[in-house]
Amino acid sequence: MDDKKESAGAICISQKDIRTEELSFEEILLDERLVQGDIWVWEKALCSVGGINYRLMAKQNYELLIRIAREYKVLLMNQADGMEFLREENAGGKLWINLQTDSLVGASLEGGEDGLIEEGLKADCYLVSRYRSELADMGCFQDAALGILSASARKEDAMRYLEGMVAGNEEFYDIYDCTQPILIYTGCDLCYNILDTFSAELGFALEELGQKVEYFDLTRQSPEELIPYAKRRFKAVIGMQTNMFGVKWKTGTLIHDDIPAPKYNFLFDHPIWLRDYLEKKPRQLCALTPDGNYAKFIEEYFDHPARFLPPAGEHISCGEKQRDYEVVFLGSYGEGLVEHLKLIRNADKERGRLLNWYVLYMRQHLEETPEQAFKKALAHYGVTYTKKELIELFYRERWIITELANHYRNKVIRRLLDAGIRVHVFGDTWKDCSMWEHPALIHHPAVFGRDALEIYARAKISLNVMRWHKDGFTERIANTMLQKSVVVTDRTSYLDKNFVDGEDIILFDLDNLKGLPDRIRDLLVHEDKRKMIAEHGYQKAQRHTWRDRAAQILEMIEEDRIG
Repeated sequence: MDDKKESAGAICISQKDIRTEELSFEEILLDERLVQGDIWVWEKALCSVGGINYRLMAKQNYELLIRIAREYKVLLMNQADGMEFLREENAGGKLWINLQTDSLVGASLEGGEDGLIEEGLKADCYLVSRYRSELADMGCFQDAALGILSASARKEDAMRYLEGMVAGNEEFYDIYDCTQPILIYTGCDLCYNILDTFSAELGFALEELGQKVEYFDLTRQSPEELIPYAKRRFKAVIGMQTNMFGVKWKTGTLIHDDIPAPKYNFLFDHPIWLRDYLEKKPRQLCALTPDGNYAKFIEEYFDHPARFLPPAGEHISCGEKQRDYEVVFLGSYGEGLVEHLKLIRNADKERGRLLNWYVLYMRQHLEETPEQAFKKALAHYGVTYTKKELIELFYRERWIITELANHYRNKVIRRLLDAGIRVHVFGDTWKDCSMWEHPALIHHPAVFGRDALEIYARAKISLNVMRWHKDGFTERIANTMLQKSVVVTDRTSYLDKNFVDGEDIILFDLDNLKGLPDRIRDLLVHEDKRKMIAEHGYQKAQRHTWRDRAAQILEMIEEDRIG
């Protein structure tokens, strides 16, 4: 027997003095009166069957219990037995959730009072349609359909509605998809497995919110194995900077065009680096970015829906006594601009002049985005372009963004080291840097995925230097704050609007690093001040957990499925 069927997934507590009995799927489907009263569901069962169908305006509990009954036991109990059962389950570590009483509301099918049909009858139409095969096998389909029609005051309207549902119209699948799995792509080892960590944390948070989650692991499954998924229904499809949304059929059309669900791809780098991803967009795909400017760029230059939704963090408990790292930096090392620019100047003088002007302008106007600076460089040299030509030119010089960020990253760390502040770095990339022999640079082995949280939890201060996110927020900031370490980072317009320098975060300007070592030294000396800022940051970061992001994504799904 299925292991799930050995476990109770829901109980219905009756006020009557009855003996405990198991209610079958068939019994519940045929008689909703059996599952009245105080209803409790096991959290794992709720998630396993896809959660509450909040697209139904009535009979949500009843519809949920039908789904649970197909996979788990549903028990009918009296008050005393029910309370004893819950005490034993809770003592065993199982979390049970008490469902609110179902409510019935009226709604119009035709837009006016004459077409009124109760939401309860609409829910019945959906259930009869969803389980029409099972009802037919029991010889009850016709009776169930006639029962709906006889209960309606507007039989013609009810008939049209029922026929549409049975035929599998858009409204049927809109309701049906609400309890289908959310598919998440995993299997990316970039950036010390951070993208897979994001996928796992988001998936877990969605499950905590009662959603069913399914994973497609690219380390174990080939893109060809995606083909059967086009025949299935999903509530949504989510990727972390994945190229899977560009996978095509042999005919050249996109496979995801045949998966009728809202789709979201978190993109963490500047969009110009992800040109190929953005040019292959299936229907209903929205890019989610850590920078508001990135979202604007994607919509303007790629005609692609985009939203600002940065990655988040999670909290692990850590005592103050464990903070044995003064300042940590969990980024990798990268060379700056000088050598690359020399090669270009020697090979192509005209291009070299353009890039020199571009870089100089970016350094003099650090608040501007790379695309703003690049367009001004082109205008300075009289270069005209179409939107498509601009993307091609900008894509060619995309490396400038990364290497200029590396330049300032190295500059900030060098300033701290030379001031005698010990900085802990992680990973082999630092072995190649000019600061390797500096006595204040403390090197550690690389950390992967969630292990970074342990480092933040041991740190008094965590240094962050943005990858040129001028209106951005990163998981480093969220994770640092959630481990009650102080974030020290260059400012962005988003941080200026949502945090307070010196109160819950320490912000600095890339073109004015002179006072930064003293501010950090002050925090290391004055423990009370550091702890106060860390606590304020921790409280502010409660809005930046993966559970919070999961809730935001569920709201997006509802907006996008209506659209």
